[in-house]
Amino acid sequence: MKRTMRRLCGCLPLALAAVLLPSFASAQVEEVVVTAQKRLQSIQDVGISVTAFSADQLEDLNIKNTTGITQQVPGLQLFTYSPAFTVFSLRGVSQNNFQDNLEAPVAVYMDGAYVASMNAINTQLFDVDRIEVLRGPQGTLFGRNATGGLIHFITHKATDKELNGYAEVGAAEFGTYSIEGAGGGPFSDRVRGRIAGRFEQSDGYVEAGSALGRTATGRDTNGANGYALRGTLQFDLSDAVVLDLMGSYSRDHDVPTGEYIVSLAGFNENTGLGAFHNALDPADPGAGPQNFARKPITGDGWHHWSDENPYMNRNVRSGTAQVTAKVGEGMELVSITNALSLDKFYIEDSGGGFGFFPYNTVNDYSQWSQELRLSGDSDRVRWQVGGYYLDMEWDTFQSVAGALILGGTSDTQSMSTFGDLKSQNWSAFGQVEFDLAPQWTLITGLRWSQDDKKLKMRRIYADVPEGVPPTEVFNIDDTGIPGINKIDYGDYAARAQINFKAAEGQLLYLAFNRGIKGGNWSIDPLGAVAPESLKHDPEKLKAYEVGWKADLFGGLARLNTAAFYYDYKDYQAFSLVGLTPQVTNSDAKAHGGELELTVSPTKGLNFMFGAAFVHSEVDAVPDVFGGFVRAEFPTAPSVSLNFLGRYEFPALGGLVGAQIDGRWNDDQFLEGTNSEVSFEPAYSVWNASLSYRTNDDHLRFTAYVKNFTDEQYRLYDLDLGLLGFIEQVYAPPRQFGVSAAYHW
Repeated sequence: MKRTMRRLCGCLPLALAAVLLPSFASAQVEEVVVTAQKRLQSIQDVGISVTAFSADQLEDLNIKNTTGITQQVPGLQLFTYSPAFTVFSLRGVSQNNFQDNLEAPVAVYMDGAYVASMNAINTQLFDVDRIEVLRGPQGTLFGRNATGGLIHFITHKATDKELNGYAEVGAAEFGTYSIEGAGGGPFSDRVRGRIAGRFEQSDGYVEAGSALGRTATGRDTNGANGYALRGTLQFDLSDAVVLDLMGSYSRDHDVPTGEYIVSLAGFNENTGLGAFHNALDPADPGAGPQNFARKPITGDGWHHWSDENPYMNRNVRSGTAQVTAKVGEGMELVSITNALSLDKFYIEDSGGGFGFFPYNTVNDYSQWSQELRLSGDSDRVRWQVGGYYLDMEWDTFQSVAGALILGGTSDTQSMSTFGDLKSQNWSAFGQVEFDLAPQWTLITGLRWSQDDKKLKMRRIYADVPEGVPPTEVFNIDDTGIPGINKIDYGDYAARAQINFKAAEGQLLYLAFNRGIKGGNWSIDPLGAVAPESLKHDPEKLKAYEVGWKADLFGGLARLNTAAFYYDYKDYQAFSLVGLTPQVTNSDAKAHGGELELTVSPTKGLNFMFGAAFVHSEVDAVPDVFGGFVRAEFPTAPSVSLNFLGRYEFPALGGLVGAQIDGRWNDDQFLEGTNSEVSFEPAYSVWNASLSYRTNDDHLRFTAYVKNFTDEQYRLYDLDLGLLGFIEQVYAPPRQFGVSAAYHW
């Protein structure tokens, strides 16, 4: 029955399209322009699986945070427990280790600059021009750690139009309020500027609850409290040279976060301890995740059981200078210089009310990057060459405390881990597109990348009230293991692709990509990982992809499809080994695909359908007992579907827009070990909105409801079954809100 339902759901977009297509009238699917190959192109001319959002689409979807895009991007999933840490999963490729020093395989870019820290990518979203999501390895042109793909946020720049901008206020349930705005224009014939900002405050949607005869006293959590500012200046240094200067600052202070929903890790008749994982033998009778109960002890996922008031503070500063110069005949030189720094303090109640188990991280991070590229084109050839340098430093601190995690009987004992990671990367790259014939184009690309890293790491144990002063119990320099604290890794990313334009508005492509992601360390906060296992190797991916893009019925519909096969060498898998986070290497394979269909049956009426499919297998992932399990990628449902329908029609002297959008995810595991407690059953999330805007586009009013079916599903799971419970974070419940905006 379940397989039948999956087949029916998978055919739903095509079935609906068949019903709608005969009623097409005078409508057109909007052309989408992207920079997926670092130059402006129609999305239909790019042989990459891409989803893009315009500024108007983001406004219609009411997306106000970088994580909101997962709702309407096929194959994109979210794994997060706090704004302090965010993981995007694309085609099942992710890195859900929560340690501050790691980089993700789904790279995030902001206005052309790579953002390496996963602590800096969950931010407020405002005054954005477009967002592009590229699936599959993008190492040739984008480079750094883009084995899974990348997400590029592109904000509005200064323009030469007269003074323009907007102001918007919003309010929603759970004490949520926001105000944002932007404004700018020309200062002279050669200078333009723009400034934008946003403030948001929210009490949080998780309240204190009752369980086991006790009522928690901790405050509401999973809220927000912060602001972000961004400014840009653009100078015409000459008729051929343009300088863009961009600066941003964001501050989050006393953000209510760090509370977990806990469930008891009991026993079941098949596996014993609930934390036990599926055995390598697929015939193991304990492989049935549906047998395990995960119900929160407070009764639902929106009530915690903690008496603590944990929080997060974070400051992020970024500055970018981009120079674009026309050089010679048909050539362009681009220089992008970026500096970013972040400092974060985060503390959580990891005990969830069961016991004293605070976990605290402090992270000071800085990066500096420089990209220089030269591009050109002629009648049959388009090419790019360039170089890139990236310098990063993580100064990290982790601490855990209490008898619950460290053993013994003293709640005053603590373990503190200090890490200082310095990383330098340089690379050289090139790509060429050659038209073999009017319909055939060959694309080849190559990048050489060199990683040099060095880690200092030590661990301090203390229990001063019990007479144990701070004592160093581990130092990576004293392990006696040659090369344990250094990485010297050079390797190449490559691309070979053939494009075939079968007809006007149609593109068929066949591509091979080799992606790479450098090694790193598991900065162990407890000492449970053997020294020789602290460092993990780089991963290498061979990716094969075939895709078809087509504008249908004279531009009234658009269908984009892709299928892929991934072959991993030393895939970086995350798990808890003895309750300690660790990344290990294992070979892995995956295959799947995506489908996106956009139709416009008549003027003002638009439908978007999306589907993603993935099947994966990792050969061997360590479990909590030190054994190994065969598993599938975490946060990788075998099928996910998304839908959006919007109808805009004249009324009340303006335009009224009614919209519904939603997503359905099949069963999935939230952890790489595929433990029973990390099994997340299939769920769907639906949103709706009603908006009104005046004919001159100056005023806009919107009322919306998110998750109107009040679906309970998890964004995060951490299997602490060895301690007797599981930590979980649930997505928000149903939320009503309104907003009003004025554009000029």
